[in-house]
Order: sequence, then structure tokens, then C-alpha cells
Amino acid sequence: MPPDLQPDLPPEQDHIEVDSIQDVDPIHTVRQQLSAFEAQLQSSNPSLYRDLALYLQVLREGLLNAVQQACFHLATRYYPERYCELSPEQRADLHGRFSEVVHRCCSVLTVEQLVQLAGQIAQERRQEQQRRQREWLAQLRKSGDELGDGPSDPGDGGGEPAGSIRLNAGLPVDFERWQGLVPLPMEPLEPGQEAQLHSGPADADADAPDPGADAFDPLAGLLGPQAEALLESLLENSAPGGLAPPWDSPALPTDPQALQVWLEGFERALVRRLRNLSHALNVELLRSGLSPSLLPPSLLQAALQGQLEPQPAPANLLRLQVPLAPDSGGDFDSVALLLRLSDLELEQPRLRTCRGRWQRHRQEIRRMAERTRRLRRHLQRLEAERLWHQDNPGPPPPRHPSQGSTSPG
Repeated sequence: MPPDLQPDLPPEQDHIEVDSIQDVDPIHTVRQQLSAFEAQLQSSNPSLYRDLALYLQVLREGLLNAVQQACFHLATRYYPERYCELSPEQRADLHGRFSEVVHRCCSVLTVEQLVQLAGQIAQERRQEQQRRQREWLAQLRKSGDELGDGPSDPGDGGGEPAGSIRLNAGLPVDFERWQGLVPLPMEPLEPGQEAQLHSGPADADADAPDPGADAFDPLAGLLGPQAEALLESLLENSAPGGLAPPWDSPALPTDPQALQVWLEGFERALVRRLRNLSHALNVELLRSGLSPSLLPPSLLQAALQGQLEPQPAPANLLRLQVPLAPDSGGDFDSVALLLRLSDLELEQPRLRTCRGRWQRHRQEIRRMAERTRRLRRHLQRLEAERLWHQDNPGPPPPRHPSQGSTSPG
């Protein structure tokens, strides 16, 4: 449109638009984006819950068949002579116990039961982490005591010949020579002491060490009671993202980060439940005499985490070479039942389809969690800037070139 035909806007309307642009609060904008993510999850959580419940339903329907298929390969391929030695009553009793154990496991393969187990696993992991941290602190205190002893004086009559090399945990540094470099707390000077401070000691006895003074401890600031208490509190209260555990709420979390943790715990609990079922079935195989050995749950967990290198075996079976004493004839193969989600989904296409449905939810939640993490970090910076300007009124300081814009990347 030519400039002559453009309508003239009233100056009041133009002034109102400029003011509305200037009044935009970036903190309010970031909070609106975070609220939008929570509203989006609140509307999509029912669909996610249905997909999870459907996945567990399909898993319960095909679990007994998968167990029977794995036991079939175990009995016919690896231990056929043992299975043939069982009487008809023993074989019928074995299959009946298989069905009973699987039925008991299926009764707890629900979303609510798995969430409760996920909370217990998270608590176990926190307790194990705290135990390791306490052991680390104890080792740190022990190392501090050894370092505090320091190297002995060669002239103290210890009996070591000249030129001996002493191997210990002490540092080859005389900390007493560095004592003067340690900053001491400043106290108000009495009248007349300032001149003595600059002029030096009045007599030669001032250079003598004070017998009542505490010995210099190079690790006093590192391993003091306050530092240890602060370190213990930081280690005990450390949580990813500073979020509370999402297991106590009856509904799915509406926070993307909390929901991501919730889904990871859900799958971890499902893997734990199948591992416990595998161990219970292996116990029944050992009692019946079909299996000659029993692998502990720790080995099953190590195999699930990829810490062991198993031998090729059919689906849901774990075959390991167990080392023996040299005089016992070398290693022997131990085959046990181990139900894996990957094997179950490979054998059941319907279960794999259900997995794909809630995995799409998980990918979207992971993207939203990463976006939420950046927005919260950006919100903290904006709030810190606002508080800084409130405490220091005046022109804002120049922004560093490396900071760029205030918007999250």
C-alpha cells in the first residue's frame, strides 16, 4: 500500500502498544512456559497410564508361556537325562509349581505395585550410597590422621640409620614452616600494641614457641567437625535435580523431570520383579533335581546389567561358565532361567507394540525434562538479577560478551 493511503494510527494506540511490549516480564514468561509443560503432562498422563497398564496386561498373559518355553529348552537341550529320571508325579508337580509361582508374580505386576517397589528400590539405593559415603568419610578421617602424624624426626633417636628412606602416607613437607602463612583471625589491638606489631618482639624470648599453644594441624580446616557435618549433610541430601522422590504420590507426576525419574524407576522395578521370578523358578528347578546348580540373584543382576559375558543360549536362559578350582577339572557350564524384557518382547510382537506406544511418551517426556531443566536454570538467573538490582539500584552493569542474551539456549 502506498504511504499516502496508509491509515494514520492514533498516537494513544501506538503508545499503548509500546508500553505493553516494555511491560513484558521475562520471569513471568518463563513461569508460564513451565506451567504449560505441567498442563500438557496433566492432559497426557491418563494416556500414558493406559499404555503402561496395557503393556503389563499383555506381559501377564504371555508370561507363563514364555516360562514354559524357556524350561522346555532347559530340560530338553541341557539336562535331558535329569528330566527323564523324574517320575510322572514329579514332573506334574514341577509344572504345577511353575504355574503357581508365575501366577503369584502376575498378581503384583500392576502399575501400583511396581511403583511401590520402585520406591523401595530407590530407598535401597540411597541407603547404599550413604553407606559408601560414610565409608569414604571414615577413610578420609583415617588418611587425615596418618597425614597429621607427619614424618618422624630423624634426630629423635628412632634407630633409623642416616640416609634411610621412609615409606608412609605422610607428606614430605614440614608444615610448621608454613604455619606463618596460615591466615589468623584478626582481633582488635590494645592501645600500644600497634607499635609493637610493627617494631617486632621486645626481647629474644618472644621467638620461643608457646608451650600452651595447640600444635599446627594442616588438615584442621579440611577435616574439622563443621566441615565434616557440612559434607555429610550435602552427601545425604544430594538428589538429582533437587526433586523429591515421586513415589509417594498416588497419581503420575506432572513435572517432566519427576515423571522421567518415575518412568525410570517403573522399568527398574519391572526388571527387578522378573529377576525375582527367575530366581524363584530356579529354586524350584533345583528342588526338583532338574538343575544341578543355583545362580545367586547377584549374578542374575550382573548379567542384566551387562557385567558378565554369557554364552549363547535360547531366549530367557542364562548360560555361564563358572570357574572351579584347578584340581576340580576346570570350568563347567551353568544354565539358569533369566527372564529379560528384550527376550520377552522379541518373542511376543504384541508386547513389543505396546512397548513402542509408551516409549513414544517417554521420548517426549525426556525432551520436556531437558527443556524444563534449562528453563529453571534460566529462571534462577533472572531471579538473581532481579534481586541484585533491588539490592543495588542504579544502572545495570555491562553484560559480559560470553553471556549473550538472557534467553535460554
